[in-house]
Amino acid sequence: MNRATSWLQFRVGEQFHALEAAPVRQILRSPNLLSLPASQRLPCCAGMLAWQGRPLLVLDLGACLLRRPSLSAGDARFLVWTQAQHAGVLAVDEVGGLLRLSATTLTRHWAPARPGLRPPWNAIRGLLHAGAPSLAGPAELEPADPIAVFDVAALWQSCWNLAGERR
Repeated sequence: MNRATSWLQFRVGEQFHALEAAPVRQILRSPNLLSLPASQRLPCCAGMLAWQGRPLLVLDLGACLLRRPSLSAGDARFLVWTQAQHAGVLAVDEVGGLLRLSATTLTRHWAPARPGLRPPWNAIRGLLHAGAPSLAGPAELEPADPIAVFDVAALWQSCWNLAGERR
């Protein structure tokens, strides 16, 4: 059986990325964010979001990856994710469709990430080359370059750690 893996495409600035779709529970637009106290505010931390009775920290991927906030344009999307006992929210500029790729396609179009990248880029699992069949057809987002595929929990933790270092 040739099982397909799914990733959710998203854009931060002009860069296209993806993360495993399974941990993403909901995509929100313009949720009510709770501000953090002034002593705890960081450029990449947009505040808190109440989701299903849980307070979740919202990290702005634009501020984390590009040092330009995704929330500055006012049209960000919020990806709520949960994995095991961990949960959080990632703010991105735009969300695209799902990439569903078979193991055979991944063998031909996947390049694993090498260790030693600086945070938050150390959360990349690999690069998906634009020649993959799912990327060749029409899509909401049209990447021309390889897509960095992130592990969502590692990305969230790496951004949080980086925010603490920049403090």
